[in-house]
Amino acid sequence: MTAIPSTASDIDTIWFLVFFGTLAAATFVAAIVHGRRIGDVVPVAVCVGALVCALNEPIYDELGMITYADEATRAFTAFGRDIPLFLVVGYVPWVAGISYVVARLIAGGATRGRLHLIALGSFLSVVAVETAGTSVGSWTYYGEAPLKYLGVAPMMAPVPIVCGTLIYLLGTVLEGRRRLLIGIVPVFSLPAVYAAAGMPMYVALHGETAKGVQYLAGVATLLFCAVVVVAATLIAERWREGELGGTRSAAREAAPPERARVPAGAA
Repeated sequence: MTAIPSTASDIDTIWFLVFFGTLAAATFVAAIVHGRRIGDVVPVAVCVGALVCALNEPIYDELGMITYADEATRAFTAFGRDIPLFLVVGYVPWVAGISYVVARLIAGGATRGRLHLIALGSFLSVVAVETAGTSVGSWTYYGEAPLKYLGVAPMMAPVPIVCGTLIYLLGTVLEGRRRLLIGIVPVFSLPAVYAAAGMPMYVALHGETAKGVQYLAGVATLLFCAVVVVAATLIAERWREGELGGTRSAAREAAPPERARVPAGAA
């Protein structure tokens, strides 16, 4: 097993906490305001779910061989890894915020092409953040190239699409207090995507594999990510059109999430 290296950041990691914290706070405030306006608990529930989802982080840091600057403010420790607070709060805008927007767009009739562009945008935004963080040593990928570059960003293309699709699907069938259950969607959406799409990369990264095999594993991981995005948008479209809804009417499936609201005083 590869030892976890010690690393120091070239800048104060508080700047990343400020950056991610501001995005998380803005996402939470927007969720509260929007939820009150439409009378729905889902926007806030998925934000809370995203924070809970962060408990998965040490698992995928171990698999992806990621470590953080020693001086970063710690949120918790698991699997012998210190998880920084800035990373935990960063789950809210990406895992909850983008996913909820995806769910709303699906309900509003967005095309699959538009959803694919959002997946690409999510991927590129994470690439930008990863480039900034690793360039100053606030976190480091200590596996071998090329696989060490695929530890996070590629999977963040399908994560909000899968999560948003499930938020939308469940939103069409759950009402009242039961809509709180939609908050668990982020908790299992991210690890499901990482485990499925990242499997070739993780196996090759931790195995004694030839460089050629590592490149093939990297290509396979990228293809898996693309397939997950395409499959999720197809399911969303078919469900919205009533093709997967069994005896439910197509009109019911196409209803925006806020039509199944929590009765006054129920939340």
